[in-house]
Amino acid sequence: MSESGKRHNPSRLALVIVLVIIWSFVIIGRLAQLQYFKHREYVQQALQHQQLTRAISAPRGIIYDSHMDELATSVTVSTVVAEPWKIESVPAAARRLASILDLDQDELLARMNDPAHQTFLVVKRRIDPEVEGQVASLGMEGIYLVDESMRVYPNRELACQTLGFVNMNGDGGAGVEREYDKELKGTQGLISFEVDAHRKSFRGKVEKAPIQGHSLVLSLDKSIQYIAARELAAGVEKYNARAGVAIVMEADTGRILALANHPEFNSNTYNEYEADLWRNRAVSDLFEPGSTFKVVVATAALEAGLTRPGELIYCHMGSIVIGNHVFHDHKPFGLLTFKQILEDSSNVGAAKLGLRLGRQHLYEALRTFGFGSKTQIDLPAEIVGLVRDWHEWSALSIGAISFGQEVGVTSIQILAAINAIANGGYRVRPSVVDRVIDQNGDLVRVRAPERTRIMRPETAAELRDAFEGVVLRGTGTSAALEGYRAAGKTGTAQKIVNGHYSNTKYVSSFIGFAPLPNPRVTILVQIDEPESAIYGGTVSAPVFQKIAQETMLQLKVPPNKTLLLPKFDPALAEASAVDFLPNATPLPPLLALQGSQMGQESEDAIRVRVSADTVEIPDFRGMGKRKVLDRCMELQIQLQANGSGVAIYQQPPPGTRIPVGDTCSVTFARSSTVGLPTLPGASAEYAARRSSSSDQTAIVRH
Repeated sequence: MSESGKRHNPSRLALVIVLVIIWSFVIIGRLAQLQYFKHREYVQQALQHQQLTRAISAPRGIIYDSHMDELATSVTVSTVVAEPWKIESVPAAARRLASILDLDQDELLARMNDPAHQTFLVVKRRIDPEVEGQVASLGMEGIYLVDESMRVYPNRELACQTLGFVNMNGDGGAGVEREYDKELKGTQGLISFEVDAHRKSFRGKVEKAPIQGHSLVLSLDKSIQYIAARELAAGVEKYNARAGVAIVMEADTGRILALANHPEFNSNTYNEYEADLWRNRAVSDLFEPGSTFKVVVATAALEAGLTRPGELIYCHMGSIVIGNHVFHDHKPFGLLTFKQILEDSSNVGAAKLGLRLGRQHLYEALRTFGFGSKTQIDLPAEIVGLVRDWHEWSALSIGAISFGQEVGVTSIQILAAINAIANGGYRVRPSVVDRVIDQNGDLVRVRAPERTRIMRPETAAELRDAFEGVVLRGTGTSAALEGYRAAGKTGTAQKIVNGHYSNTKYVSSFIGFAPLPNPRVTILVQIDEPESAIYGGTVSAPVFQKIAQETMLQLKVPPNKTLLLPKFDPALAEASAVDFLPNATPLPPLLALQGSQMGQESEDAIRVRVSADTVEIPDFRGMGKRKVLDRCMELQIQLQANGSGVAIYQQPPPGTRIPVGDTCSVTFARSSTVGLPTLPGASAEYAARRSSSSDQTAIVRH
């Protein structure tokens, strides 16, 4: 029995050994699984219980003006946060926090009891520094102070629509802050904290340092910006207007030195204002430009050789018929030179220049000036404006577009267009940011000026002379500067209300440049819905004068001491500022035009009213050419001059009566020995020739 048992012991021992070996392999396999294959997973689980990881916000880049004065910067403030599941007595904590932070106790208690906020709750953001100590002294488990970056605008309202603001989430909400948000934000950092079993941190380690965002150096000059904002506000308030825009642009480069909107808002407390005030009207509002737009048709006609600066153009005593519709001037004009059409802001004269161009060429001129497309200024929410293809124009469109109707433009578009006259013929790309720099001040990139020639220098020079006449003798005399020559164009346009032109709401504007002969800046002033006065020369030109005068001083432009001081007579200036006649045209607003009106009549046909008034031709013989020209202008007849010297022959002869606006041909000669020919009595013969043209309406082709 014992021997038999002894024989079986080796088998049992072997079995035990095998089992032990198998068990050992199982243990070793499990250890391998835990220590090698799942090592990283368990380390992560351990870290989750032993460490807390938090993101570190990167400081936002600084925004400077052109002289490196801070316009926007960031400061560190404290935010109160809570983990309600850790708080011993939530009602007590809510009561004490509400008292310190000036919050509604019941509302705070409800938020702290909300199951969705048990692990994290923002109690109040960006508290005042004096309150931080009171919160810290509570010593409550589950109540913490967290550092947070807050955007600060030291100048509050200054350039608010241009700078914009940063919202509570740290994102740019408008203006430059929005346009350059990615560059300003920088790169977030990472910090980890070791915690004990009670989740209390006792050691921190920066895993990844935050990188400050890039900073921006703007073209804005803080002093010029302040001047523009101050004078614009004064102009808006004086006329109890709805709003206003003022822009100061460097003529050669397109750099914006000032861009002001009124009314303004405080960028530090942007959420206390209506969102409508955040909008930058200069780039996002559409309007019909009115008389300032006459520069486009005038430039195009001059550039195409269809007129010349000294040409006399008959303006039909203030009315012209195009496509069976009568277009009016604000007062009757007879003969006007090309320059006087701009000086006196004649609708009829502008329409006649437009008719010479024709639909396609006028449309091409609009596009060349940049209308109907963005200027590509580095600001958000810019719109393209409204310019229809010339195939969609009606028979009335040339006349209307020639003096600023049937098109929609932005302030920055019309400023860039007229600026091309100031700088010698270049359309420039407006810009607000000059350069981008990193946290060390090293250059990241610089914005190079972009410009395209759109007219000959000679054309630009002629138009500068014409625009100077607007300030010296025309509708913009209130814009004259002391010690500097200035030029510009007034504009008065009816606003569209409920699909019709309003008889009470207008946009008054003045766009000018200074100093001549080499302008440094081009300035736009636009006042929306002024009361008690409507004309651009009365409302906006004086604001231009104040901004331009002080801008010259800020730019250290030496005055011309030989210039006489402008003699300013308010009554005379207001009388000469008239550049607009309400209901000057029968046209409905562009959006109200019907497709059936498009292209019904040929654009090169113009039906003009010929006045029944006649004048008697004087005897010009023996007069110099200058004296003859002056006399013809007084009589409102056109002069066809042949030769030079003194007048020796004229047709029709002296004493003949001809309709106002007709032409008298005069021959001049230099030799003093030339006798004055006797002229046969041709008055009756001439009158008979004209009798067939006695109708009140004639067809003329240009």
